[in-house]
Amino acid sequence: MKDTVDAQRRDQQAGFHKNRSCTDRIATLRIIVEQSVEWNSPLYINFIDYEKAFDSVDRRTLWELL
Repeated sequence: MKDTVDAQRRDQQAGFHKNRSCTDRIATLRIIVEQSVEWNSPLYINFIDYEKAFDSVDRRTLWELL
């Protein structure tokens, strides 16, 4: 199952991935912000918090789907 998930994961995704951290994504975001300012281009950023998403899953339903 891990190989299937890894094959579908984009390189930009860092969460729950070995050898990747939030620090990498923060550095990338900082570069994007700096370029936006330099080019005088509007920039829109959206953050989504998936805190405890797994804890909110109905385990019976998940098991049936699997």
